[in-house]
Amino acid sequence: MNPQSLIMALLPVILAGVFVHGVNTLMHKSRPGPAWWLAGTAVHGLGQALICFRAGLPDALGVVLGDILSAGGFLIMLEGVARFSGRSLPRWVSGSIAAALVLGFPVFTWVTDNAAVRLAIFAAAVILSNLLMLPYLDVIGRRDGQTGVRLLRWTIYYFIFSLAAISIGVMLFEPGMPSILAPSQLVAVGLLSLFGVETTLIFGFVLLSSGQSVADLRSAAMTDHLTGLPNRRAFEHRVNEAFRTSNAAEFGAALAVFDIDHFKRVNDQHGHDVGDAVLRHVADTLSRCLRKSDYVARLGGEEFVAVLHDVDAEGFRLVADRVRAAVEASPLEIDGQSIRVTISVGLAPLSTRDAQEDASFSALFAIADAALYRAKHGGRNQVVLAAAA
Repeated sequence: MNPQSLIMALLPVILAGVFVHGVNTLMHKSRPGPAWWLAGTAVHGLGQALICFRAGLPDALGVVLGDILSAGGFLIMLEGVARFSGRSLPRWVSGSIAAALVLGFPVFTWVTDNAAVRLAIFAAAVILSNLLMLPYLDVIGRRDGQTGVRLLRWTIYYFIFSLAAISIGVMLFEPGMPSILAPSQLVAVGLLSLFGVETTLIFGFVLLSSGQSVADLRSAAMTDHLTGLPNRRAFEHRVNEAFRTSNAAEFGAALAVFDIDHFKRVNDQHGHDVGDAVLRHVADTLSRCLRKSDYVARLGGEEFVAVLHDVDAEGFRLVADRVRAAVEASPLEIDGQSIRVTISVGLAPLSTRDAQEDASFSALFAIADAALYRAKHGGRNQVVLAAAA
């Protein structure tokens, strides 16, 4: 097996990868990552082309630049994975790998001509770049799902093992190898393994992009676009899931329904833009005043809902009243005017008799909504607790 022929056969695969990454980049222009994967694949492919035709090129291009670009492409891909995860690759890490490439290949070309050492430098740089991808892939997997992450993770494991085995084998059994293009069974096996690696890396990165798109769509379907809070669908799912997995009769939680008082009057007097600002203001206040153990969402219109956790009815009332007082004490300042906002609150403990009989969000919400109705007709800006069994 001739290494040069194998590299020539590999070039169309890399070219196809450049095309796929180009399309992926156009489809995900706002995403950090795809453009880096495109650049890394293109740089790696250019390096492979220079290596393939190095016999007719000066050593500065065919050997030094070809090796630097071929290995450096993986460093660029690493940068893309880091950015796609929302993290950043430390500059000293990328700088150290780049320096090793820029210094190592010229030294072992012009000072000491040693193809086996150049292969070892290439392998070390690529292995390190791939190893450093793994923690960023873990972050992406937790955020977007595991489909593309699993493919890339196992590809990296295989790539690292094969590169390490081949470079060690060359150093032990072919230390005097005159060139990477010289006939070598070990190098040929490494190039054959690269066919599969290149293909799975290409589609693994594309799967990362599609995974994030799916995660974003799922999040959008469960999020209120105006306030950024979970919407009714997300809240119902969470509460019903809690009923299925825990004892709903335990007196440790309550459903609270918050309704903005005289919200229609705000819209009529100030306009819907100010009304939207009031909704965001109340949402921010609720998020700020409730605890991490509580869960708040927007039901729709001027209604918000939350699951409160405490030990007894008085604890629920104190939490809800603290939120009510915070809304009252912080009027919305907008366009040079101060708009006073108050809320009414209906509370339904999970131990309420009707909730025990029909353990679901709908049953508990009906009880909390009835308490809210009494708060509204009792003068507004107050908390009413539904009667418990």
